Amino acid sequence: MSYSSLSEIDSIYHAQLKFKKEAKFSSYQKRISWLKDLLKEITLREAEIQRALYDDFHKSAIESEITEILAVELELKHIIRNLGKWMQDQGVKWRLLLGNTRAYMHYEPKGNALIISPWNYPFQLPLVHLASCIAAGNTAILKLSEFSPHTNGVIKKIIQRVFSAEHVTIIEGSVVEATYLLKLKFDHIHFTGSPQVGKIIMQAASKNLSDVTLELGGKSPAIIDRNVNLKKVVKNIIWAKFVNAGQTCIAPDYLLVHKHQKNEIEELFKQEIELAFGKEPQNSPDYARIINDKQFDRLQSALEDAVSLGAKVISGGAMVRSERYIAPTVVTRVALTNPLMTDEIFGPVLPIIYYEKINQAIDFIAANEKPLALYIFSKDSHFCKHVIAQTSAGSTCINDAMIQIMHPSLPFGGVNHSGIGQSTGWFGFKSFSHQRAVADVKIYPISALFWFPYTEKTYQVLKWIKKLF
Repeated sequence: MSYSSLSEIDSIYHAQLKFKKEAKFSSYQKRISWLKDLLKEITLREAEIQRALYDDFHKSAIESEITEILAVELELKHIIRNLGKWMQDQGVKWRLLLGNTRAYMHYEPKGNALIISPWNYPFQLPLVHLASCIAAGNTAILKLSEFSPHTNGVIKKIIQRVFSAEHVTIIEGSVVEATYLLKLKFDHIHFTGSPQVGKIIMQAASKNLSDVTLELGGKSPAIIDRNVNLKKVVKNIIWAKFVNAGQTCIAPDYLLVHKHQKNEIEELFKQEIELAFGKEPQNSPDYARIINDKQFDRLQSALEDAVSLGAKVISGGAMVRSERYIAPTVVTRVALTNPLMTDEIFGPVLPIIYYEKINQAIDFIAANEKPLALYIFSKDSHFCKHVIAQTSAGSTCINDAMIQIMHPSLPFGGVNHSGIGQSTGWFGFKSFSHQRAVADVKIYPISALFWFPYTEKTYQVLKWIKKLF
């Protein structure tokens, strides 16, 4: 595999510094043109993208279309429709004290951006964030994961067809190249990955006071109330958990289920997983694989350790290292010290925890770091509001899973340990923009009321203002 040399990185970096001004002053029409060209190239290469994702993940064409290609195309279309409005200055509420002042927010690009993307959605994630970056008028260096080489190759072709290198460039490499990039001064760094690496990114960014957006992970719980249609919920969870073989940052990481549903839900998982993937999920055309041996070994070790400590496998459990295959697996009685309960699973293993009272489930969530997502399945609106009020999460979806990321008017992002900042749509445009506050004073300067020297008149003006406001 050929990685970008450090001299190439230097050359591209300095070329983009020179191009920053041109990108900043690019018109609405020019930015729309870039985005439309990007959309066109993606549409033309859909079959090639699908093949690359299959080669990297054994991902089916339909799943690639749903989770990777469609997500990017919808995001591009949403930005194209709304960018003209987003780029306009936004007026703020008029205030009597500053009555002769026109106050507004002016959106300007931050400048040169670094976007570091992970391997789990290697097509969707870099291009969704690149779309926001370009819409806001920045340059971009895209550091793609070295673990998805086939998809990277297609992305590189697309980028080179649409953008000049001083505007957008793909950097390929591993830790050495990423570390070198982080020593350079960027106006904004957008990182998607683990909290552990997120801390490294934030520390590196602090040396240059670079702005950051961190999309991290965490153990996203799903709480199931007693009053639900359990079969429907189980089918929903199976899709959300096992799409992309569980390698999704907002996948349900574990379930919190009322103890009276124990027998029913365990039986339903056995039945519905077989209906979804057949008696031999290994042969299912719809089921992806683990990205590499390192991730496979991590998951295998955690599952074997859990079983040795008394965990019960409800469904699945089969593993074939040569294929990086781990069956859709549901477990219970997992020790709280096991990696399946201490770390984000990021794979096709789903632990179930049983509770008696809802506050037990809430306390369990609160005892851990704030998750990227939290799911609630209930017909009781008071139950849902209680859970939301008593917990914290980057996003929440009620009676469905993972679809909150598809809503064009909702931001995507975490909170504290699960992320900093927000992305996608209007929120992505804002993340890559500086919101400059502008106060345009008309006729008479307000500060004239307080000019030196201070007198009794100044004091009376102060008293009047305090009394009036």
